[in-house]
Amino acid sequence: MPLHQLHPISATSLLGLWRVEESAEALRARLLSLRPGHEIPVFKAETRTREWLAARVLAYTLLEKLSAPSIYLQRLETGGPVCSDAVWQVSLTHSGAWVGAIASCSHQVGIDIEILGNKAPRLAPRFLNEAELTAAHADAEKIHLYWSAKETLYKVYQNKKLDFKEHLLLEDFHGQPAGAFTGRVVTDTFDQTYTVHYEVHPDFVLTYVLGPR
Repeated sequence: MPLHQLHPISATSLLGLWRVEESAEALRARLLSLRPGHEIPVFKAETRTREWLAARVLAYTLLEKLSAPSIYLQRLETGGPVCSDAVWQVSLTHSGAWVGAIASCSHQVGIDIEILGNKAPRLAPRFLNEAELTAAHADAEKIHLYWSAKETLYKVYQNKKLDFKEHLLLEDFHGQPAGAFTGRVVTDTFDQTYTVHYEVHPDFVLTYVLGPR
């Protein structure tokens, strides 16, 4: 499993990135070696199977490195992962050939990867409010970071009923190869500010959040 990046983001939290080149068969064997008897769903597309398997292999690898117990990932109603031991938090993402994961026993976590392309800039008015559109100023890289950040905040909040334009709010920032900016999740009953960390890679952007428990 050739990890592209593996680094601690707190004393009890670990982030991993992986460019997946293995076959579905190799990934399935690796997953079952880590978690014998693990349920594996059937997908029509081979690429979806590889993404699903690789994300969980990466998550279990991170948990192992953090000396977590032998817990299993299950599925929330929102589609995100939840650990069988509630002490632990895991967030997963995949885009193109890339898979990312965060594992932590101290924070709510969210992570997202977005491959750089034409889709996000074209759809920006659907997920960015007027202030964010003005701040992005048609900068494709910044639009991708904003889109990725909103996906990350959505995962941290863990609730389907969010409007990306109204409930997920992002501050302006001056883009760098890596850095952080502020994001908020605001609803009628919830208001929380988060620090969104980001990295810009040659073909994708990455955002992640460590939130309060």
